Amino acid sequence: MTKGTRYTVFGGGGLLVAGLAVGLAAWLGSGLPARVLAQGRPDELRHLPAEAAIISFANIRQVMDSDLRERLRERESDTSGAAAFENRTGIDIDRDVNHVVAAVAPVGRNDAEAIAVLAGRFDPARIESLAIAEGGVRMEHAGRPLILIDTDRDNPEGDDTAMAFLEPDVLALGSETLVRQALDGEAGADTNDRLMALLQHVDEASTAWTVGRLETLQESEWLPEGLASQVSQVSAFALGGQVNGGVRGRLTAEATDEQTGRNLRDLLQGFLALGRLQAAERPELAELLNTLQLTSSGPNVMLTFDLPADTLLELLPDRDTPAAGAP
Repeated sequence: MTKGTRYTVFGGGGLLVAGLAVGLAAWLGSGLPARVLAQGRPDELRHLPAEAAIISFANIRQVMDSDLRERLRERESDTSGAAAFENRTGIDIDRDVNHVVAAVAPVGRNDAEAIAVLAGRFDPARIESLAIAEGGVRMEHAGRPLILIDTDRDNPEGDDTAMAFLEPDVLALGSETLVRQALDGEAGADTNDRLMALLQHVDEASTAWTVGRLETLQESEWLPEGLASQVSQVSAFALGGQVNGGVRGRLTAEATDEQTGRNLRDLLQGFLALGRLQAAERPELAELLNTLQLTSSGPNVMLTFDLPADTLLELLPDRDTPAAGAP
């Protein structure tokens, strides 16, 4: 991953990919057909690299159909952004995307690559045409089209951002290397037993989850220095949550040993206590902190949360209220 794509992952010069990333972040939601699940896991995990350090899943359809999303719609005064996104990409996030899986895989000590795989209802010809119209380069790999989005042929050491349809209803976006691997059908993340084992900490009913093993990342130099130091005592983590009337879930951090786990629990308890003291004048923040419950078992530290919709909406700025300093 080049320096630019390291932080934007799928953005760079590819407006289509940037649009997808922004659109997904702004319009996350879902309703997952039963056929895409195998033993509670999305079938598309097989398209993610087996060497991934972190993998994620989001059930877009379920979030879009949730009570929380409906209440957020009531606060929206301008929906032109969604219409423009659909016109530009041919994708209606509300209707077309069922779910997404994504992965980050380290490359040596100094870099990492990422890929996202979207499942839903798409018009491949339209999406590919839009990508090419925005400067993408069409190639062939494994007998199927591969579109290079963020191309820099003057930098042979850089990895381009690419997109390809693995199936008519499955779209891959990410580093060229990982998209090519997905087209080749190489062994996927679902064969990584150590990574899959972390799903035991995630409720199967979760709307979204992220799990990762950090041992391979702690020596990597591509992580920001502050973050690298903070995760040095954590060997793995699992985060899962359900979205409907609010957001509820659990974060599990697996420390390197039991003593480190106890130290981590005590540290987090101190932060929560300090936060509750400082939230005395903000009832909505105090209510949020009161939903957090911290427990531990052996080297594992668990933080559970149950955030009602009213609390979340109180914390969000009113979209009709001008920002401070605005004319």
